[in-house]
Amino acid sequence: MPSSSRSADLIPPERRAIFDEFVYNNLPRHLLHVKPAGTNLQDFEIEVISASQLPSVFESELASILRLDRNRRVSKDDIKKGLGELLKFAIFSHRWFQEGEPSFRAVDSRRPFTRGYHKLISFCVQAKEFGCNLAWSDTCCIDKTSSAELDEAIRSMFRWYRLAHVCIVHLSDATSISFDELEKDVWFTRGWTLQELLAPMRMKIYRGNWKKLTEVDNDKDHDELMESVSKITNIPIHDLRHFQPGTNRIRERMSWASKRITTRTEDIAYSLIGIFDVNLPIAYGEGTWAFHRLMEVIIHRCDEWGIFAWAGSPSTHHSRTNAIPQSPACYHLIDVGGFPSETAEKVHGDTSFTLSRQGLFLTVMIAIGDIERKENADGEEQLLYEFTVKPSHAGPTFTTVHVQSSAGIDLEGYEWAIGILNYRVVEPEGEYGKLEGGKSYVSYLLHRRAGEEAWTREPTDNILIVNTLFESESREPLRGLWL
Repeated sequence: MPSSSRSADLIPPERRAIFDEFVYNNLPRHLLHVKPAGTNLQDFEIEVISASQLPSVFESELASILRLDRNRRVSKDDIKKGLGELLKFAIFSHRWFQEGEPSFRAVDSRRPFTRGYHKLISFCVQAKEFGCNLAWSDTCCIDKTSSAELDEAIRSMFRWYRLAHVCIVHLSDATSISFDELEKDVWFTRGWTLQELLAPMRMKIYRGNWKKLTEVDNDKDHDELMESVSKITNIPIHDLRHFQPGTNRIRERMSWASKRITTRTEDIAYSLIGIFDVNLPIAYGEGTWAFHRLMEVIIHRCDEWGIFAWAGSPSTHHSRTNAIPQSPACYHLIDVGGFPSETAEKVHGDTSFTLSRQGLFLTVMIAIGDIERKENADGEEQLLYEFTVKPSHAGPTFTTVHVQSSAGIDLEGYEWAIGILNYRVVEPEGEYGKLEGGKSYVSYLLHRRAGEEAWTREPTDNILIVNTLFESESREPLRGLWL
């Protein structure tokens, strides 16, 4: 880490290594250095600095923390604690204006005071209120002319929001913590702000006029506010406060992103990298390939049937399967209250599915039946169908499955079935599954031509739910399918 700082040259190598390790693993490559020079916004001085400039910017403070006198003992933990306090940074979450946002090479206190610059300075004022000399904003702290820096920033962003001393949120439209007011704010509709909501441990939210939304130190501790945010986003309050990234609860987490939008198609996928804690190379220009690649990575690391509980348009980037969704919008919100409970001892669905060049191999429970077209109500554009399972015992065993398809379904010459996903696995594994009475199950609509062995998945606009009508339980054979 080159530097012209005199004290940087005096830092003992072993202490310099601690400093470098802390900076490179805990701080963004570029930061805003906040220097108040008066009482007005216009008097605030900010400049973009690189991590290599930190020794010269904080020369005297670092000399104290690193104890440049070699005869004075100082532990690694003491150094890291001191660095954490000195170099703590605030991070910004906001909705970009259409124009006037200061860019990486355009942060200059002498420049015209645009709306975007006013917003940036106001953020830095609040950062100082939290004791931060450093701040980070996605508008001006990434050199987007460097593909390597942009790639690093996108893949590190969740971690930066998690490590920040405080995340300062600017809601341009909201005026109170009520649900009716908050839900109007565009911040809740953007793709990138999902991880900016989940990652921070401390968050402070401001109105459009930079007045605090609440008076508590950390808005994630404000029960009424979190209840409103949870209602808007469908994210449980526990996740809003203590979210842990990973490739679990895929269906639920994708549903949080299902109604959010991004300007660039690729960002639909890139904004989810940190939430699922996966590694994905950044390649702007690839379009919908980005989400397809993300799903392939997640499928290879996931063992939950819920990843396949989606409906809508499949990805077109795999010639052998239509079991990969085109976007998070395919993960519709569904009522899981009637699903059978799952525990570590009560595993449901196929946990050993595989995705390869041949397609997706998934084990389901087949229930054969009949499908027919239903009349549309006035004004409905989707075509409606009803699938009825053929009873294997006396009387009906399942409710009718309601099917929606905007493209229409060719009913002639096919045998029809549903493939149930969230059956309970019973021993011997792979041969039989169990359904509980009075429960709800997610299924695919399947078809095959008469005399053929293989089933094909029929895309539908809605997630298909079938309910069991029997009272106890039923064991049925399972079947592996290439979908």
